[in-house]
Formats: sequence, C-alpha cells, structure tokens
Amino acid sequence: MSLRMPAAGLVVCVAALVLGIGAGCSDTELRLIYEQPAFFDQPSALGPTQWRDEFQQRTVDASDILFVVDDSCSMSDEQDALAANFDNFIQTFVQSTIDYHVGVVRAALGSDTDAWGVLEDVPGFGGKWIDQNTGTSAQDKIDAFTEMAQVGTDGGQCEMALQASFSALTYQTNPGYPNEGFLREDANLAVIVLSDEIDHGQDPADPFFGLTCDGIAPEEYIPWFLYDLKGPNAQDDLVFTGIVGDRPGGCGSEDSGADEGEGYWDVIDGVGGSFLSICSSDWSQFLTELGYEAAGLRRSFHLRRVPKEDTLVVAIDDLVVDEDTWTYNRATNAIDFPTEHMPAELALIVVTYELVEDAGSSVPVDADE
Repeated sequence: MSLRMPAAGLVVCVAALVLGIGAGCSDTELRLIYEQPAFFDQPSALGPTQWRDEFQQRTVDASDILFVVDDSCSMSDEQDALAANFDNFIQTFVQSTIDYHVGVVRAALGSDTDAWGVLEDVPGFGGKWIDQNTGTSAQDKIDAFTEMAQVGTDGGQCEMALQASFSALTYQTNPGYPNEGFLREDANLAVIVLSDEIDHGQDPADPFFGLTCDGIAPEEYIPWFLYDLKGPNAQDDLVFTGIVGDRPGGCGSEDSGADEGEGYWDVIDGVGGSFLSICSSDWSQFLTELGYEAAGLRRSFHLRRVPKEDTLVVAIDDLVVDEDTWTYNRATNAIDFPTEHMPAELALIVVTYELVEDAGSSVPVDADE
C-alpha cells in the first residue's frame, strides 16, 4: 500500500511534531514531509524509496543538424555513401512541420584557424544551410546536400572533427561571422561526424613539418557539449553520432579500411551518443533512424535521481521491455536505447527504480512476526 498525503495532512503532522503531540504521525509520515515528489510512491513502511520517472516521446519544433565530414585523401567513397543515403535522413523533416537547418563543415583542418568550422555554401540556392525553404521540393534539398557533402579529398593535415564542430558552433556563430543564425537557442542540435581516422586534435608536434594540430580534447569537448553549448539542463536537446571506425582496432582491409575512431568513441561514450561503422555496407536504415533522432525522438532519457541499478525496470506503453533493448548510462544517469530500439513517437516511457541512497535499507519486520 502507498501513502499519498495531501498538503494539509503534512501541515498537521509537522505542527503535531513541534507541539510534542502524538496526533498519529508515524515515522513513515515524518519522512514524507521531506520526500514526496508528485511522481513517485512512498512505501507504507520505511524502506527503499520506489521512484518513477515518466517521459513521452515527441518530435521538436526546430532542429539544427551539423554534418562534420572528413575531407582527407581516403574519404571519397564515404562521402559518396553519406550523400547517397541523405534521402533516408531528410524524409522525417520534409514530411513534417519541423523548422530545420542542415549544415556541413570540413573536418581536415589546416593552419588557417579563421577557416575552421565555416559552413559550406548551399550550391544553387545560396546561404550556408539547407532549410525548408531551400528549393521547392525534397529532391532540391537532396541534390544540394549531395554537393555539400562531397567536400573533396584535399583537406588540411589535421583531421579533427571535434575541433571543427566546436569552432562551427562557437565563435563562427557570433554576429558578423559566417555561421551566424545557424545555431538557435530553442532548437534541438545534432552533430554527426564522418571520419575514417582518429581525432588528431591532441597529436604531438610533427618533427618533420613542425605541425601541431592543437584541437579540443575529448575531455574538454564532453562537458562543453553537455553543459555549456546549450546550457546545463539541455542534455535532452543534444545528439552526437559518430560514423567512424569500429572499436577495437578499426574495420575493413588495410587498403580500404578505417582506424578505430579514437577520440570520437570517448565522446560517444561520454554523452550517450550513437555509432555506425563507417565500413558498413548499408547505411540506409541507420540514417533513417538518425533522422528520427535529429527530429527530437530521443534515445536517451535522463533520470531525476540516481538509481540502484539492479532495481531498474523500463516499460513502454505499459509493457515492460527486455533488458537487452536498453542500457543504463552511469556517466549521464540516463536510460539509453540503441537506435533500432528507439521508442516510437508519442510512446510513454516509464522507468521505476529504488534510489541508490537507500541501498542497504529494508522494510522493517514486526518483532512479533
């Protein structure tokens, strides 16, 4: 049985405590004075708190999507694959009323830091990003992105997509700078990295050329992305995806494979991001599901309190789902679904659990039993 005390009951109980009057206030009721959020039930006996978080899966009103494309000498085929599957990604947007921006920046950076993170021009239509007003049809948008994504293979010597996205979303968005207007405070944000290399932002100086890449490190990027970019409480508005080399050891053959996406994997782990092997032969389903996520359909659901992990139960639309369809992310205190198990639009997700702070407590046993 659960106790749900009205506010008036709490006042009477507190008053009775102050006056030293019994008034029938149990130890359990006194605890309720301090712990009774509207969204969980307190057990009738003093024991582990049963917590309940509820979420509804919904699309957003606006979304900004940044593709960070490696333009080094080995990336021609991968750029073609991205362009060929963009129709799968964009279909969610063109069939909706979402106000979207889609931009592309290069990941292989040179010594001219003023060019780092500058959005590519939209061919044929002008501007720096594709939106619902680009052309008159979905095909116009697909054709424009195809040219934008094929950024070439003669980029700079520092392949560092983390720095490229950092630059694109910070100083390059300032008034008077090339990306002004792309990043909007009230919009969802998705960053999608495409690279067959590690992130070279922290490489030591090259002894032959004297080159130092000097890009942002993953341990700096993660807190910036989660807490600074859009504010300390906006994690549910952020998506990070790496289309990079597999872990461990990379993927493919020596001639046409990819290195393990070191640096990018750190960020994927740190922010609860998603991953597609750049060596995959079929990108269509993943890009379709990524489009859903960029439109605001979430894979990660951040819990209000820290759970005792072995008590977690996840239900979607009143049906408890198998534990192999979700994971608990300690770093972000969230329930994460892989892209293929992401809850559908309007689904109700309920997570129940005991609080880790109550670990070791138990319901008292009557001495007479």
